[in-house]
Amino acid sequence: MRHRSIFLAATILSVAPTTLIAGEREDIIARCRAQMGEYGSAMVKACADQDIEALNALAGYPEKAKPFIARCLRQMSEYGWSMVKACADQDIGAEKALGGY
Repeated sequence: MRHRSIFLAATILSVAPTTLIAGEREDIIARCRAQMGEYGSAMVKACADQDIEALNALAGYPEKAKPFIARCLRQMSEYGWSMVKACADQDIGAEKALGGY
């Protein structure tokens, strides 16, 4: 997942919001099976659904969000796209708040 995630960081903002990069769906499912498999298929499915939704959402973020997404991808990719999105959303919100000081 690491090498594919680095590639995705470079291309994520150029992808249509409803399009997954070829192979990424399989990587998401494999990661979710590895991390959530002991809790059953329903939890694996929930994990995969959340990651796919997060990846599609990130693809629709504006260009100015790219540095936040790239940093969060480097730090959070092993935890999935939901965590990358949560990290980016928090950083973007914090940056806006800092601008108000």
